[in-house]
Amino acid sequence: MIPKIFKGAIGLAALGAGALTIGAVALGNRRIDRWETLTPNDADDGDFVTLSDGARMHYLARGGQPSAVGGQQPALSHALSRVEGEVEGSAVVLIHGLMGSADEWAKNMDALAQERRVWAIDLIGFGFSSRLTEPTYSLKYFARSVCEFLDAQGAARASIVGHSLGGAITLQFAHDYPARVDKLILVDAAAYLQIPAALNLAARVPCVPRALVGLAMTSPRARTLAWRNAFGSPKHLDARETHALVRAARVQGTADAMVAMMASRRASDLPHGLKKIAAPTLILWGDKDRAVPLRHGKRLARDLPHAELVIVEGAGHVPHIEFPETVNRLMNEFLG
Repeated sequence: MIPKIFKGAIGLAALGAGALTIGAVALGNRRIDRWETLTPNDADDGDFVTLSDGARMHYLARGGQPSAVGGQQPALSHALSRVEGEVEGSAVVLIHGLMGSADEWAKNMDALAQERRVWAIDLIGFGFSSRLTEPTYSLKYFARSVCEFLDAQGAARASIVGHSLGGAITLQFAHDYPARVDKLILVDAAAYLQIPAALNLAARVPCVPRALVGLAMTSPRARTLAWRNAFGSPKHLDARETHALVRAARVQGTADAMVAMMASRRASDLPHGLKKIAAPTLILWGDKDRAVPLRHGKRLARDLPHAELVIVEGAGHVPHIEFPETVNRLMNEFLG
């Protein structure tokens, strides 16, 4: 009798868990559908470049004169000849971090653009760029998209600035396209972090991952907690600024793109390829970074042949937002 009762209890518990799971999936999907109300055309500023796979990359530009607009893609040989001695060394590309956008650099672009042409790009899957739902995202894919962006702008070389995920993409770009790089600036770069294999597999389960991502993305409490943890001190957190930065996450397809990223196969030369990167590199790191601890920055300074580490005291994972005057001065001094 007892075994039958025990088996019955297990069965009821399983049914209850299944019902809760189905309910959570339905709730998450409904919430994300209500949350994602924008399209790339809702971008307040900027322009677009069309990549070879048809994806449209949104970007902001400051300073100098644009060398190509409207998504035109001159051949590389033409781009090299057109800008030789003209744009080389004076162009800068800013690459945001995970779940970020070009707006992440709002406090830095004008300071860098006083003597340079500066572009802040929205990576594919983020900001107001296209959302791909196939698992094709990788560091090599992102690096190739940056190369195509430079081709479209007619820039033979540029200095690349990358934050967090953008820092890892910056390093992959420098590894794959060394002739296109002038200098590198890495801001709390996620060079050693990888998607766990279990998460990669779980992301391929139908329906459930999208719902869970949706529940996290649409939760005001989760967003507030994430931003608080990104700063070295909560007193530096400006609710109006973070609200503006979150806006791009409401573009339709964001949750599906995040699931596709988690499910994508790894394609990267990091970290073993770091020693092949010869470009002069400035590493900026917040000493209170809880997302990518300072030990990662120290390791990166050892692994890169021509790197200098500067610690931004009191800063968390986003020193360029938290202490823009300090970071702008350091970047301008390094770029020269």
